[in-house]
This record gives sequence, C-alpha cells and structure tokens, in this order.
Amino acid sequence: MTAAVGTLHGKERQLEPALRRWHGVRVVATREVNTDQWGTFTGERPRQVAPAEAARLKAEAATDELGASLGIGTEASFASVLGFGPPVHEEIVVFVDRARGIHITETHRRFSHVPPPRTAATPAEARVLLSALGYPSHGAVIRGSRGEVVKGVQTFEPVSRMLSTGRVTIEADLRAHMNPTRQRVIRRLAWRLSARLRCQCPACGTPGYGIVGSERGAPCAACGTPTHVMRADVWGCASCPHREEVARRARTADPGRCDACNP
Repeated sequence: MTAAVGTLHGKERQLEPALRRWHGVRVVATREVNTDQWGTFTGERPRQVAPAEAARLKAEAATDELGASLGIGTEASFASVLGFGPPVHEEIVVFVDRARGIHITETHRRFSHVPPPRTAATPAEARVLLSALGYPSHGAVIRGSRGEVVKGVQTFEPVSRMLSTGRVTIEADLRAHMNPTRQRVIRRLAWRLSARLRCQCPACGTPGYGIVGSERGAPCAACGTPTHVMRADVWGCASCPHREEVARRARTADPGRCDACNP
C-alpha cells in the first residue's frame, strides 16, 4: 500500500517509518506538485488558506499526481499565541483516504526557540547570528541590502558575498529539509497519526477515530461556576456522525481562572 505525500522538502523520510511499521504503508513524495502555491515562510507567496486547509490541499494534490487513494500533507506555522512572547510551532498533518472519502487531522504544538530575523554588518556579527539558528545543520535565509534573498544557506560563502554590498538580514530557514528540529516534530506527529489510524470508530469501524474538538466549562474548584477551562475532549469519526465526550483528568478549574472568584 502506498501513500502519496505532497512535498518538495523530503518529508516522506520523516513520515514513512511510523506508517510502514504499523500499517505497512510506503510513503512516496510527489515530483510535480508545487507546494509553495499555498504559501511560503519567506513571504513570496502569502498564505491564502488556513494551515489545515493547506495541508489537506497538498494531500489531495499528491493523490491526484500519483494516482494513489491515500495522501498526506503537512503545514507548519510559527507565531506567538498572544502576539508576544515565544513563538509556538504548530505542525499539522492531514491524512486523506479518497476511497473512503475521509480526511483525518492531527496537530502538534510546542514552544519554539526560533530567533527573529536580525541584521548583521560584519562577518563576525553574521557568524554569531547564524550560530543562534543552529547553523550549519539548520539552514538560514539571507536577505541582502538590494532585496536579494538566498534560502538554504549552510555555508558562509553567500553570506560573505552579500555582506560585500551592505548589511544582511539573517533568519531561520523553516522548510523541513533545512530544519532538523522541525523534522523531529514531523516524525513525532507521524507516530501520533499512525496510532490514531489504528483506532476504529465504535459505531462504524472506520479507522482514524480520535479527538475532533473540545468543550469548555470546567467548574471552579471553589464555587462551582463554569469557567473557560476545557472540561472534556470530543472524540469523533471521520466518516459517520458518531461523537462522544471524554472528560479530562482535571475535573475542576483553579479559582484563579474563574470569573466569579477572580473577576
């Protein structure tokens, strides 16, 4: 069995181990699908759709190109949750089964230590900034004073060349093949997806039964007033309407999260 993955950046290497081990699925990358059409980290193409939708479109385009019934797409975003503080890396994978007419979404979120873009005027300054990115194992994006952009920088030669004409701006290259940290996240997400595909819907038997939402309203531990804290996860099927609520381990909310106790 083969699953097609829409990628230009070698993600099949992170996705296949889990899917092959638990499901006997071989993951094959596309060659023609231009995944940059759904947005780039460096801004040449702004993202036109939500990340989960972009991942689904990549998966469907992959099945179209390779004629497979199974498709996979991933999409990442790096942004501060409240507009400040450390960025959160959200990685989304969407698994499409065209034969069953279903798609399954899994998400992994973690705080990221990606430094913001910074400017260097000398080779010494540039080397310090590159080191903070994890260079050379992690690639960099270099922007020159004349508007030129070089991606996938893992040697100092292009940095030195661009410094000869002025300052450079240095930032992380967040594409999967240039970022081993992101590769580890994709591998972890692949195992979560594989585990979910082993879980069948109790109503119809379709694989991929798992969390599809959550419900707020955990009662305050002091006064019992419903709060905005999550009280339950909603498990659901990708094929039939079956849903069930599964209470979270923490049955009550801290009074500090209660509008009545802490207005």
